[in-house]
Order: sequence, then structure tokens, then C-alpha cells
Amino acid sequence: MYKTAIITLVLTISSFALTLDQVRNDLKKSSFAKDSIEMDIRTTINAMGSSQSISIYIVQKGTSKIYTEINAAFVNQRSIVNGSKMKVIDLKTNKSQVVPYNGEALEAMSYVQFNPLDAGEWENPKYVSENLYSIKGRKGSLYYNSKKKRIEKYELEEDDKYVLTTFEYDAENNLSRMKIDVDADGVKTSITTEILRMRNSKDFPDFLFEF
Repeated sequence: MYKTAIITLVLTISSFALTLDQVRNDLKKSSFAKDSIEMDIRTTINAMGSSQSISIYIVQKGTSKIYTEINAAFVNQRSIVNGSKMKVIDLKTNKSQVVPYNGEALEAMSYVQFNPLDAGEWENPKYVSENLYSIKGRKGSLYYNSKKKRIEKYELEEDDKYVLTTFEYDAENNLSRMKIDVDADGVKTSITTEILRMRNSKDFPDFLFEF
């Protein structure tokens, strides 16, 4: 009887076990490959009673071809990366320049960093309840749904700053909306990113990368 209870307990605990590598692999399987994606994104920033919107269009085909457009009040720019060169076009003046490209992330790409696990050090997941696990990082924790294989929210705390990121998904379990609420020294800011379109970039014309 005692041995049976111990075995049952071990099996129960094992059923809740989940590793960080498993989570990362599951997230990769449930999303488009980063180097084969086309996205339309709208980001809205609300701070101190004012609102600002940024539209971003991004296409990546392989590791050496990237096409981005940023449209906002402060910038209206297109960037085209092809191998070791990048063409930057000011869409307001139509002036352009070609510069060397060393592989550094483009400014537009910073708006599509939806997975906190892509960088930094993280501990193994800890069971919270039902299918929910917490994964603690250096500054905060994210919450992962093991059944739906997706991140539900991410909390970050440091000194006088608190950041809560919540993720919303469509019927096919694709990320559709990400909202970041920041409270820093009593000043509240919200940043909402909506994914208007996300698909494989295989049909994007290759000639648009030529210059």
C-alpha cells in the first residue's frame, strides 16, 4: 500500500515535469520560421495622455534578405538588405543610400520580438496549476500554457518599475496581439502591438530585394 502510494506520487509529479528545452522547442514548432516570414504590424503607444501609432511591414527570406518599412510621425523609411549591403530609402524625400550591412538587427525587427525566451538566462519551468507553468528569468517571470503551447503573460520587476506583457491569440493559436503595460515611478505607459497579417514569405517577389 505504501509503495503504491509512493509510485503514484512520483508518477503524478513526473506528469507535471517540463523542461526549458521542451518549451523552447514547442514554441518554435508553433510559429513561423523567423527567416521565412511576412508580417504587417501596428504598434500603438499611449503615454501621458498622448497616443502614437507606428506601422511596420517586414519580410524576411533566408538569412540574407530582409525588407522593412516603418511609417510613423517621426520616420517614414524603407530598408532593403541583400547580403552584405543595405539600401535605406527616406520615403518622404525619396532619397536613398547604400551602406554596408554587417548583420546587425534592423530597427524594425525590434518591434517583432515576441518571445522573451529567445534571449537571456531562464530557469526550468515550475508547475503552477492545471497546464500553467512559471519560468523565472533574471528580472521577471513568464507564464507558459503547456496544453496550448504558448506564452500567456510575462512579468518584469526592477526597482521602481513594473512591466506586465500579455499575449492574445487567434482561433488557430497564432499570436494576434501583445500588450505591454509599464508603471515606472508612477508614470504609466501602454504599448499595444497588433499583428494584422502573418504568413510565410515564399510568395514575396525576389526582385524587390534587388538594388
